[in-house]
Amino acid sequence: MTAAPAAIVTGANSGIGLETARGLARAGYRTGLLCRNQERAEIARADIAASVPDAQLETLLCDLGLQADVRRAAADIDARFDRLDVLVNNAGVELQRREETAEGIETMLAVNHLGPFLLTNLLLPLLRRSAPSRVVVVASEAHKFRRLRLDDIQAERRGYGLLGFPRYGETKLMNILFTKELARRLEGSGVTANCLHPGSIRSGLGSPPRFIRPLVGLFLRSPEAGARTSLTVATDPALDDVSGVYFMRSKPADKRLSRQARDDDLARALWAQSEALVGLT
Repeated sequence: MTAAPAAIVTGANSGIGLETARGLARAGYRTGLLCRNQERAEIARADIAASVPDAQLETLLCDLGLQADVRRAAADIDARFDRLDVLVNNAGVELQRREETAEGIETMLAVNHLGPFLLTNLLLPLLRRSAPSRVVVVASEAHKFRRLRLDDIQAERRGYGLLGFPRYGETKLMNILFTKELARRLEGSGVTANCLHPGSIRSGLGSPPRFIRPLVGLFLRSPEAGARTSLTVATDPALDDVSGVYFMRSKPADKRLSRQARDDDLARALWAQSEALVGLT
């Protein structure tokens, strides 16, 4: 009997992450729900199980903002999963004011980029052993909000900008550059890496000010709709050999990338600086 394929989804307790995990479970994947909070993880597990009765689900705890936690979670995954066919880096945070984690790293950098960067690198041996396998990174059209400055990667001088949107966009640009460089490094390995824009979604992430929420809500997609591109990139057999591509509405959309998002030298420089920040060098 062939073992079920396996997937890990970060931020799987709500929004796009929850619906992505549900879709993978429905497709027959043994699905790991990697969440920061145990109670919310169990609620998500029960929610998915109610709609997918034969779902094979695992809950995993991790605060992506803390590198020590990421390392512990990666070891836990390695111990519990003998294969990993899909890793979906979905979790993210959007803040309005600059904060730092307990490890002294600017929070949006830590959660949105360094956490997924470290987790992916630690799980690469498992992904390689499971090839063909896929890494999926949820980025955003917000990557166009502000140019990346590697000499101020922790936003100490420029801060977050208006309501935090520019800094959030900067970390989403990091997601794309990370994916592009990861795909280059994985050429010929059987592991692909692609990123995507899920659309503007009704979720807890980046909620607009209360007084304009009813108006903005008219233009937002549901989490179910937002998960469609993630699921396409994670599972579509037509994409078996596709790597290093940015997707929107389940279609390749590299033409929409900003100039910086296409900069291979910047991607390599970001990779080197990220390695140093997470202690992989």
